[in-house]
This record gives sequence, structure tokens and C-alpha cells, in this order.
Amino acid sequence: MRRIILLLSLVLSISGISAQKYYLTNQYVYDLFMMNPAAAGFYKDCYTVNGFYQKQWFGVDLAPTTQILSFQGPLSGGAGMGTYVYNDQNGNYKEMGLQQSFSYEVVLVKKRRTNSTLTFGLSLAAEQSSLDQTNFTETGMLDPAIGGGVESGWGINANTGVLLKYNKHHVGLAVTNLMPQTNSMYREDNEPDQTMDIHFHAGTTIKIPNMDIFLDPLLMYRRNMLVDSRLDLNLKAYFMTPDPDLTYWGLIAYRRTMDHAFGKSLGFAATFGVEFKSFNVGLEYQLGLTQAQVDYGSAYQVVFGYRFCRDKKKVRRVPCKEVTRHERFTYKRKGKK
Repeated sequence: MRRIILLLSLVLSISGISAQKYYLTNQYVYDLFMMNPAAAGFYKDCYTVNGFYQKQWFGVDLAPTTQILSFQGPLSGGAGMGTYVYNDQNGNYKEMGLQQSFSYEVVLVKKRRTNSTLTFGLSLAAEQSSLDQTNFTETGMLDPAIGGGVESGWGINANTGVLLKYNKHHVGLAVTNLMPQTNSMYREDNEPDQTMDIHFHAGTTIKIPNMDIFLDPLLMYRRNMLVDSRLDLNLKAYFMTPDPDLTYWGLIAYRRTMDHAFGKSLGFAATFGVEFKSFNVGLEYQLGLTQAQVDYGSAYQVVFGYRFCRDKKKVRRVPCKEVTRHERFTYKRKGKK
């Protein structure tokens, strides 16, 4: 069993580098600026703090575990900001990091029924990585590539993006890893190159007529310059209740690789959450659809957050979306019954 764990640790440490920190950018459904820095301060009247705790492969030693804490909100003059810190353990490989994003929004059209803006974003990131090789040679195996002890290093990188909003619709394009590999752990000639990822995403908000349900469909296409491409289909829903302080929400997501002739399913995720006043919590179940993921089981993620807005007079919010005057009156009447 120890040999399996050691081999798994080596595989995980390598995949942690080639995966382009997807354990971070995969959170775009909850915090879009983690994938596209132009989305930092997406809602101009609210500040949001979000936390994520993800655990995979229960019952397996050194299984992947990730913690993320993010904060985003508007600045003055059309500017926005977003910050996140993270801690990731992937086998014997550990990484901690910080990313700071800034955005600037330019108003294209502002009329009674039409509002269109173009936002530019840039982020800078720093990381500290370490690989514990202390137990790699306990079985007596000799490998000149394993030096023993703990190897560590740090590096920096940058991302950029652009985001176009038209009323409730938005499309964006982002590029991550603008710099070549700078982490001193991976500067050897035999290490794989760090390549850029290109992300295209589009989303909107839809209210179902005569029902207190809002839908946020979101599509994302990711292309790694050397490795692979992926298509994500996401649908987030908000179910408003007669109590103006209580909202139920849910999310379903489907991921598919586009590298094969007809593609291949990668995974499915479903989340159920509750928002009470400004507090938000949800539990996500992730089902991997590849053979390796099926063998090791599923993953779970806890999502929690707090939102505070400048205008406290608004009776009901669907995470920083205004409610019409008719809906506000309806909820007040329901609340009195």
C-alpha cells in the first residue's frame, strides 16, 4: 500500500503542475474573476467574501484537498478589485498562493432600456510550492531523480481578460499564465513547459415568467495551448421564497473534453445551497466520469460566503441583482400573510 501511495504522490505532484491550477479557475461559477480578472467587482454595488473547501478521494492518504478564500468588490471610478488566497495539497506536493486582480469598466451605452459596458482586467499571482520526498525511498528503491528531503521554490505569473456586458448578458475572453515558468522548482530542462490557457465564456440571467425563479446559464470553453480543450455547461438557479430574507439556490454543471472526435465526458457536479439575508452556504457533489475518477470515488466541496451591499433599502436580491417594483410589492404582501 505504501508503494501505491508513493507512486500516487509522484503522479499527483506532476499533474498539479500540468493542470494549470484548475482547482482555482474551476471556481469561476461562483467567482468569475478567478478565471477572468476583468470580472473583478462584477457587481458594482456589492462586496463579496467567498470560501471554498474541497476534498477528494475519501479514505486515501494524501488525497487532494484545497482551501480558497476570496474577496471582490467595486472601487471608485469604474474600477474593481478581486483577491484570493489558496492552500492546496496534492499528494506530497503542497502549494500556497495569492492573486490580486484589478479591472476597469468603460461605459459604451447607457440608456433607459440599454446598458452596455466593456471591462478590462489584469491580475498578478505569486506561489510557493514544496515537494516532500522524505519517504519516497523507504522501500529501498533508488531513483536518481529523487533527492530526498523537501524541495521548495516560488514563482510569479500574470493573467489578463476582457468582459463585455449588454443588459443582463455577458461574454468574456481571458488568458492565464502570460509568463513562462518562473518557479525555481521547475526550471530544469527536463521539466514540462508552462503554457497559456485561453478561456471563452458567455452567460445571462433569465427570470421564468410568473414564477419566483431566476436562471443563470453559463458556458465556458477552455483551450490549453499544448495539452487539451474543454467545454463546460453550467446552470445556476435561484428559488425565491415569500420570506424576503430566504432564498434557495442550486447548480448543475457538466464538463466534457473536446480533444476526441466526438468528445468525452469528464464530470458532473450538483450543488444545493441556502442564502439567508447576506449569508450563503452550499454543498457541491462532484462525480467524475472518467475511469480513473470512478475508481477513486467522488469529491465534495463546501461553499460559503457573505455579501454586503451599499444600498440597504433593496428588499430582495438575487445575489446582487435588483428586483422589479412589482416583485418587491408581491414579496411584501406574501410576507404579511
